[in-house]
Amino acid sequence: MVQERQSQGRGKGVCWSLRLWSAAMVSILLLSTCFVLSCVEKVWGCCPSHWKSFGSSCYHISTDKNNWNISEQKCIKMGSHLVVINTEAEQNFIIQQLNKSIAYFLGLSDPQGNGQWQWIDNTPCSQNIRFWHLNEPNLPDERCALVVHWDPTGWGWNNVFCKHKYNSICEMKKTYL
Repeated sequence: MVQERQSQGRGKGVCWSLRLWSAAMVSILLLSTCFVLSCVEKVWGCCPSHWKSFGSSCYHISTDKNNWNISEQKCIKMGSHLVVINTEAEQNFIIQQLNKSIAYFLGLSDPQGNGQWQWIDNTPCSQNIRFWHLNEPNLPDERCALVVHWDPTGWGWNNVFCKHKYNSICEMKKTYL
């Protein structure tokens, strides 16, 4: 009878240890799952259909010509704004998507005509991130910027009259799942 009690006591100890290990394993699995999901969430950035993905942004290349203000309004209707170029890598990605025979409005303007270029999100145009064609910008009354391909120099920015009609590039932040 004493032996029976001892073996029953050992069985309860083993059962209790097994329950603790099971609880620990379930906890580790849950934490691991949460960690993996948080990493995947940062990786699964989505862009709308027919938009181009780069970095944390999505880009839409317009197929119609409008003046700068209407171009910006069309971008806003799509939940975006005219493109703001922050890096050389972004500029290089964008120009790879473009047709060399078409000029495209950027979200860059000089509203006062005083050489104080600023992006549509109100950030000033950084001295480090400028891709103007040689001798551009040149006229103070040309207060909007576009990216255009000129032979033989290639792609660069040019200032133009805002009322003229060009294609445009819209940008939005990716949606993360």
